[in-house]
Amino acid sequence: MSSFEVQSLFYQGAYKGCIELASLQSVDPSNQATQQNLLYAARSHIALSDPGKALALLPASLAEGNIAVGAVRQLAKFVASQQQGNAKSSDEALASLIELLDEAVVGDPKGEVVRVCAGTAMARDGDPLGALETLDVASEKEGKNKELECVALGIHILLSINRVDLAQKEFTAARSWADDSLLIQLIEAWIGLVQGGRSSQQAYYVYDELAQNPAQAGKPSTVNVLTGKAAAQMVLGQWKAAAATLEHAEKLDPSNESVLANRVALAPHLSRTPESLAEAMQKLQARNTKHPVLIAYNEREAAFDEVAAKFTLSSEA
Repeated sequence: MSSFEVQSLFYQGAYKGCIELASLQSVDPSNQATQQNLLYAARSHIALSDPGKALALLPASLAEGNIAVGAVRQLAKFVASQQQGNAKSSDEALASLIELLDEAVVGDPKGEVVRVCAGTAMARDGDPLGALETLDVASEKEGKNKELECVALGIHILLSINRVDLAQKEFTAARSWADDSLLIQLIEAWIGLVQGGRSSQQAYYVYDELAQNPAQAGKPSTVNVLTGKAAAQMVLGQWKAAAATLEHAEKLDPSNESVLANRVALAPHLSRTPESLAEAMQKLQARNTKHPVLIAYNEREAAFDEVAAKFTLSSEA
């Protein structure tokens, strides 16, 4: 097992696979490769909304003299506090992350982990601009950041606030020095899904190639890239092909929220009956009642009902 394999699974969102692969090693905290794998496994637990397991994997003793471990632990505490609705504790964890930034040297892998953890917490806390500043992305030195995980997270945030123009500039700059990186391929796919058109075709190629990787094909670890492939197919208007891809992904991981959410998005294009959409939404709701897709749908439904009520009243008048 290599650190590259663990890292690749993490980048692809194959968090369960990342954790499983990292767990195959003997725990030797003094070994740098072992530490890196533990960090990716712990970050995977956080991404799976299980910060408690991340903290168990990285005991406080490992954080002594290691700012990267300390940052991941504080991010886990931040997420756990958010889940519990404990604003005071989440603010304290965020403050601890900000303090660690003073020790995070640019160009040092441990410092990069600190910046990514702090940026993640800030973005989750509703401060995307603060996160971008921390990551040194979309700043006056636009395109100068050479820490690829920081660039990737920054581009993800830019896309979330509809600044595709800035995301494209950062991607173009990063590609000039990291063209062979898996993260660069994934960033290109993210941007392609947002831009649509010919760019979404390139996104399809990226996800399709990753899904066919002989080492992972047919395994649950490919679910995330299969979902990306299906999303690209939907952007391209290939509804039946997208349905087949999502069906394959769902068989590999029936409870995957991204798969279920994309089924909700796809349902109206496969059937005009409200029952098909309702069924897809029920599956997602059974998994996560607070999923962003459900929240957005309910907000729009409420807004529509409000407008419809006003229209009805004015018509009767």
